[in-house]
Order: sequence, then structure tokens, then C-alpha cells
Amino acid sequence: MKKYLLLATVLIIVMGLIGFSTTMVQEKLTEEPEPSFYEHAKSNHRHPEVDTDVFLYINHWRNSLPHEGHGGLIERDILTPGDPLNPPKKGAVLKYIKAYKRGVLQPCCNTQPFKHDKEQVFFYMMSGTGSVEAGSKKSELEEGTAVVIPAGLKYRFFNPTEESLEMIIVVEEITSGFKPNKEMSVGSYHDSKPGVGYHWAHIGRGFLYDVSPKFANPMGLGIVSIDKFDIAQPHVHGPGCEEIWCQLKGKSLLYFGNRLLWQEPGEAFLIPPNNKVPHSSINHTDEHMLWLYLGNRHDRLKKQ
Repeated sequence: MKKYLLLATVLIIVMGLIGFSTTMVQEKLTEEPEPSFYEHAKSNHRHPEVDTDVFLYINHWRNSLPHEGHGGLIERDILTPGDPLNPPKKGAVLKYIKAYKRGVLQPCCNTQPFKHDKEQVFFYMMSGTGSVEAGSKKSELEEGTAVVIPAGLKYRFFNPTEESLEMIIVVEEITSGFKPNKEMSVGSYHDSKPGVGYHWAHIGRGFLYDVSPKFANPMGLGIVSIDKFDIAQPHVHGPGCEEIWCQLKGKSLLYFGNRLLWQEPGEAFLIPPNNKVPHSSINHTDEHMLWLYLGNRHDRLKKQ
């Protein structure tokens, strides 16, 4: 009797292992699977032959060479124009905006007067102090200040201090028939009220501008924070969405597709607009973390 029980037990274990091994066989796919939290979904395996290469969608300014721009800023590209569905190289993922970069005005320096007839520029001050002058208007700059320079307006930056003035730069081309503002817009996220709870953990703050800016693209920018030891809701974006997150403070974990990456200050990523790559920022520390958010939502435009 004991022999029969032992034999039955062995058969049960063997059959279980066979079933387990069968479920573990990885199917070769010809198309990237839909993201899912279902236990037996096709996406419970990594499929390198079809998975989106998320490493192409995140980049740090340190990976690019410096160049001069905007009247004398030292600039380095973070994200550049390319194909957001099939990037030709790392960071070449922009479809609608022209440039996303980091700029520095060195200590005790100022830029030369400069203007763009067909471009508008958003500047976000990451660190340092200084001032900006455009037309007859002059404003002081510090961490948290945002400046929007309309097309056709001459401007310049000043840094009279012993520390660098560091900023994120976003450039858009204006479209035919677009009428830009006549003066620059200056604001700070420190002056705005937070919106709490979106995507579980995001604490969002817009910029409270003195003059409401006008963009040629259907886009908005703001500051998002995540409190200590919290996670944002993983979610995807589809065609027409150009969403960019740039880390400003702290070093976070980034759940991106089926990978777990680090993100540090000066590094930005764009979510692939294919509805296949979930993204979620994770604050695994006891420190406050901060991002610059850009949402360019062509997917929300009403069809004519």
C-alpha cells in the first residue's frame, strides 16, 4: 500500500512539473504583445525580437557634445527630432517639438541679444540665479522659474553671480497662421497650488505666469513630485501623445516597458506612443523627488 501511495505521489509531482514547464515555454512572437497584469498574458515574458527598445527613449545631456546657442548659452541635447515609433538612435524620438536640451549660462556672463522669427522657446531654471530681459520687460530668475519667449521677440540672459545658471530648454516651431504673444511670460511653480492624487502618487504644480503663454502645439508644462517611498500608476500612451519626463531632483527608479531603470537629474525620457510601454516613476527613498513634465497632446485635438 505504501508503495502505491509513493508511486501516486511521484506521478502527481511529475505531472505538475510537466505542466509547469509547458507554461514556461516562451512563444516566439512577430508583434509586441499588449501590456497586461494577467498572470498568463503573453507579456509575462520578455520578447527581445519584438519588444520596444526603451533604452532608445531615455537620454542624459552628458551623452551629447556641447554647442553654443540662444545668444551664448552652452547647450547639450537630451532628446532630438527623429521617429518616436522607430528611433534611428538614442534620444532621437521627437515628432512635434524641435529640441529638448540642457543649457548653462556661465558665471559672470550674459548672452547676446537674440531672437527667433519662427521658433518659441521655453526655459526652466534648474539652479542658479540671474535675470532675463525681453523687449521692455526684465525679470529675476531662480530655481523653479519658467520663461516663455514668443517668436519674433529679442531677448538676453544675465548671470552676475559666481555660480552657473542651469536650465532646461524646449523649442517649438510656430505654424502658419499662428499669432505669438507680444511679450514674454514668466512664472514659478512655487506660487501655484498643488494638484494631488493623479496616477496614484503625482503631486502636480503648474507655473503661475504673469502673462498666459501661447504655444503653437497643444502642450503644457509643469512640475511633478512624488513623496518618499511611493509609486506612480503604470500606464501607456498612444499615437499623437508626446510626453516627456525630466528628472530635476533625486535619483529615481523607472519602471519602463518590461525594464527597471535608474533616472537621475538631467536625464529625460519620452513614452513610446504605441500603447505598448507602461511607465511609472518610483521614489524608493526617504527624500522628495521632482520632475519637469511636458505633455504635448495632439491625440486630444478635435478632428476637423
